[in-house]
Amino acid sequence: MKTIKFLTIGVLFFLLSKNTTAQNLTYSPAEGLYTGAQKELLLKAEKWIESGNKKLRDAEAIESKYDKPEKKKKKKKEKKIDKKTWEAKKLKIQAEKDFLKAYQDASAVYSEIIVGFEYYDDGDDTKANKLNNEATETIESSEKKMEEYNKMVGDKKSLQKLSSSSLNSAINSANSLKESALKKQTDAIDIVLNQENKKIADREDNEAWAIAESENTIESYQEYINNFPKGKFVDRARTMIKKLSAEKEKSNDPVVQSDFIFMVQIAASKTELPQNELSIKYKNVSEIETVRSGKYFKYRVGNFSRYSDAAALRDKLIKTTVNDAFVVVYDKNGKQIVVSNQMKQ
Repeated sequence: MKTIKFLTIGVLFFLLSKNTTAQNLTYSPAEGLYTGAQKELLLKAEKWIESGNKKLRDAEAIESKYDKPEKKKKKKKEKKIDKKTWEAKKLKIQAEKDFLKAYQDASAVYSEIIVGFEYYDDGDDTKANKLNNEATETIESSEKKMEEYNKMVGDKKSLQKLSSSSLNSAINSANSLKESALKKQTDAIDIVLNQENKKIADREDNEAWAIAESENTIESYQEYINNFPKGKFVDRARTMIKKLSAEKEKSNDPVVQSDFIFMVQIAASKTELPQNELSIKYKNVSEIETVRSGKYFKYRVGNFSRYSDAAALRDKLIKTTVNDAFVVVYDKNGKQIVVSNQMKQ
């Protein structure tokens, strides 16, 4: 499900041109996301943007006075303009400081949301906070880009010597970093906003799987895979389809007629055993067959044409009620014979 961006932020980037300008900070009308204090901080950030834009307009007005065609060589012309427009460069540096403060305020709001959010998905928690940490480091790098120029604000001579193109390049570089940092934070905000969608999708996945398991058919598992191709239980659904398909194929095999009858003997006694004693050994007493063989009463259960089926019942009884149960075999005339290795195979 595609997440709709909750925040639309076009802030703090500079156009690569002779006169650098900045856009206003904007955010979508999702008032419910922010606390009162966060709203105040975002309003404060907008005021920093307004302040920075005013300084840029003033800088542009100064530069426009000296940006006139001259017959001198380009380099000499640029140096002359740089000397006369030192106040414009000062304003640009101060404007950049305003824009940095605006970003720092906005970034603090988004960071608070990202760090303080209770994530449904632990992996998303890690990813969002990693993006936020990277954004914090990137904005610090942006601030360092302007350290050298910030020191020149009160030094007219340094500003006169400063190349406007060099300053504009530094400002653009600093703000590219701020753009990158902001992108990381908005990506993290998207992760935050997608948690509810993930919760809903996870619940639907669980419910669909519960239905598939309750029906326990090839069709129900296939329907789950069709509806949730990336669901949590796809591998298990495929395993169940293979298992049920194998069982279906086996049940369709023609019945192999055997010349032998395999049973499981559960007891033998010189005296006939009472029903209550037999019920301890085998719950369905009515299924126990009693035969007299010499001086003994023998008790046996099951009627199988394959040794493997009788052996399975024997193993089950040994684990539960009759630790000395064993398989016996009779020929088609009802005579007990010895179990051979060939029969076992």
